[in-house]
Amino acid sequence: MNSTVPPTDSQLVEQLRQSLGMLQVAFDAAAEAMLIVDDKRRIHWANQASAQLLVNGVPIQVMNRNLRDLITLCRQDGSLWESAPLLDPESDLPTAADQGRFALRLADGSTTPMQRLRWQPVELVRAPFLLISLRNLGPEEQALLQQQQFMVDLTHELRTPLAIVTGCLQRMSRLDGLSQPLNSGLEMAREEVGRIHRLLENLSLMTRLEVDASLPGRAEHALLPLLKAWRDHLSAQDRQRVQLQIAESTRDRRVLIDANALQLVLDQLLDNGLRHGHATKPVLVAFDPGAAASGDPYRLTVSSFSREEPVGDAALERWQKPFSRGDQPRSPHQAEGAGLGLTLVAQLVEAWDGRLSITQALATGWTRTDVNITLPRKPESGTPAAGEDVQTDPA
Repeated sequence: MNSTVPPTDSQLVEQLRQSLGMLQVAFDAAAEAMLIVDDKRRIHWANQASAQLLVNGVPIQVMNRNLRDLITLCRQDGSLWESAPLLDPESDLPTAADQGRFALRLADGSTTPMQRLRWQPVELVRAPFLLISLRNLGPEEQALLQQQQFMVDLTHELRTPLAIVTGCLQRMSRLDGLSQPLNSGLEMAREEVGRIHRLLENLSLMTRLEVDASLPGRAEHALLPLLKAWRDHLSAQDRQRVQLQIAESTRDRRVLIDANALQLVLDQLLDNGLRHGHATKPVLVAFDPGAAASGDPYRLTVSSFSREEPVGDAALERWQKPFSRGDQPRSPHQAEGAGLGLTLVAQLVEAWDGRLSITQALATGWTRTDVNITLPRKPESGTPAAGEDVQTDPA
């Protein structure tokens, strides 16, 4: 009968040393810079790539040094983020994994190219530690950053002349004795200038979202106050066309979204509804938490009504692409939209892990267009009951 002799303490220590040595070799061979810091941002471990990046040396040269003494984060516009919580020893360590794009201002005064910086808590150790990794941006990411900077520069350069043109058109419209056709032409010119301005702003935001989809920050919000605040900030004319349809229990429902992004989404969808819906019909904004199964995201629906025939699925899909519009002829009395509304809405909704869908159906002689967006919910203790009474809140 064979018996296995257990290893001695010295043998176990030697095996552990060999295993750790092989792990260090593997990490040193990685092209991605990696290091581990404690809650005071003191470096406890670093691989060769991180030492090469930070001090152009070896890992022992960065051990036990404070990370804030080695790097400062620089935003894409070149400004320093000196109060970054990630580097601040007085701030708590992040409790969730995240990432960002930054250039690094090093201790010797040099600045690195833009880096993809990721961090995540080290969960296998009871003491608080954070694993940080850095790598150079790939060619596609660098191209996107260049595209974003181009759009920022273009928007900046055109904003001033557009403001001058708008001011001149407003002053001309206040002149006495202008004929009705001339007044109409000036109004159309002002609307077209406004359209160009919105187009530039939308393109700039879409480019930023393309570069960094996590730009909108998710946070927990009560949904009902957000909807009412949005409605209250509308113009009196638009408020008359909006009708909120909300369930009784909506006041208790909390969602994980970016509040400013939701306001922009609703603005875009309302603009679409007013442009393409019939002037005698309201734009409905409906929310019924009881319609979502337990654990599923909530759904918010913006509906408009028109006399146009419903279109097919291919056309509905095409509407979500940039610079796509419906088939209706251009109106001589109203400037066209920027053609980016639904595309921008889809990007913003996807940034908070939601989804956008569009459906059309005939309803008593009208074509009803529903734009549905999903809102991640905060976990609740109880399950909402189906078939809740819905109250209509006419604006």
